[in-house]
Amino acid sequence: MTRFEDYIKKGKLKKAKISDEMIIKELEVGKKDLLAAKSSYEMKSYKWATIQAYYSIFHGTRALLFKEGYREESHFALKIALKELYIDNKLLDKEIYKTLESGMDLREMADYKESFSQGAAESLINRVENSMKKIEEHLNI
Repeated sequence: MTRFEDYIKKGKLKKAKISDEMIIKELEVGKKDLLAAKSSYEMKSYKWATIQAYYSIFHGTRALLFKEGYREESHFALKIALKELYIDNKLLDKEIYKTLESGMDLREMADYKESFSQGAAESLINRVENSMKKIEEHLNI
């Protein structure tokens, strides 16, 4: 049994009826979060830039999951679904997974431990921007 199948069995990933409008809305939320991250970065608010950049890739990845007809019950479940549905099947570049994973770590450090930096925020924003372009191309919307 794969981790994806295990998460379905445990109810952490669920089949759902999801409209194209929901997929588009989720992608748009991710794009807005990226713009907010860039704005926060320009204002030297590196903590919020980091958090917003993470949520950008979170929502972009969530749009991919929606496209497959699933909903997640946790951030970790979303990461597992991305890896098994898109990365392992070579439908998307592994860098998107790495960006989500490092974004999760950086967001947790910034949000819960007040540990963040200008360099990490800048790097994450750039990686998220590249990943979001690839996600949008893949979704073709």
